[in-house]
Amino acid sequence: MLRNSFAKTIGWISGIGAVLLFALLLSAQEKQEENSKQDEGPFSLRVDVDLVVLNLTVVEESGANVTNLKKEDFTVYEDGVEQEISSFYPVEAPFHLVMILDSSSSTRNNLPLIKKAASNFVDELRPDDQIALGEINAFVRQLHNFTNDRRALKNAIQSIVTYPYGGSKVYDGIALASKSLRDLKTGRKAIVILSDGMENSSKIKFEGLRRLMAQADAVLYPITILNKKQQESYLEEYIKKHAEDDPYVRNARASLSVLEEVYQIQTERLQVISEESGGRIYLVGDLADLSGKYSEIAHELRNTFSLAYYSKNSWNEATLRKIQVEVKNPSYRVRSRTTIYAANE
Repeated sequence: MLRNSFAKTIGWISGIGAVLLFALLLSAQEKQEENSKQDEGPFSLRVDVDLVVLNLTVVEESGANVTNLKKEDFTVYEDGVEQEISSFYPVEAPFHLVMILDSSSSTRNNLPLIKKAASNFVDELRPDDQIALGEINAFVRQLHNFTNDRRALKNAIQSIVTYPYGGSKVYDGIALASKSLRDLKTGRKAIVILSDGMENSSKIKFEGLRRLMAQADAVLYPITILNKKQQESYLEEYIKKHAEDDPYVRNARASLSVLEEVYQIQTERLQVISEESGGRIYLVGDLADLSGKYSEIAHELRNTFSLAYYSKNSWNEATLRKIQVEVKNPSYRVRSRTTIYAANE
């Protein structure tokens, strides 16, 4: 849950690192929330504005993926109304995927491991999967357009360097990826973003991003590096080295007192958006586990079905609709997007 009382504890903060900047901008967020063409292969899924596309994974009680299902094994409901599935694609269908890497100053010590894990991830995806690459820091930019040229992607990954100042536009990075995927007319779509979760400077706010993702048909997989202890050290070191009359010392103490809540809020937010898209969040406490998390995502993408339907419901006004997908076998569990924002455009 978002907490207005938390936001009020943060004062004017600048110049002493991304954590303090985050505290200020999270307070502002609480107040403000409100093409390349690809050749069409045998699994191409043409998308138009009236078509709802769902990517979903199915697992047994043991957790093993189920990959041999057919169209008739699924039932889809939108706001409780059963929908007619118009298209269905098996797990072999390729993905368009945007991979975003955090190069902000807070990842400086971890960047070599991050780039190595990202390069390994590229190798684990299937040959027909098209991948685009972007980075986030105090800015957001796309480094490489969609391609299945693995060497070109790895070269782009290795070209990333640490941005020397604070700021981490996590939400803007997801928004950029979503918009670049929206321009594609065919294919299945996914976003994988690696960060330390410390969103602190995006133009788009949480509810705006949530709505944007509800309008998209991309699955979101955030990988969050848990470095709270490192941020605690930064704050404690600043307090130790500066006089009590330093105006930022008071802010550092305030930030330190709510740091646990900061991380909890950020994790909750990314978890909400990822689950609503049909994905899930991955938390990394030890960078040695990073490649393993990327492998889990690659495995899931290789075992994802896609289906689509034309909504029977009236879309004459903008509204958030609930989606439920069921499978015939009651022992199977299915994960798919849970919301869609139907805009009257």
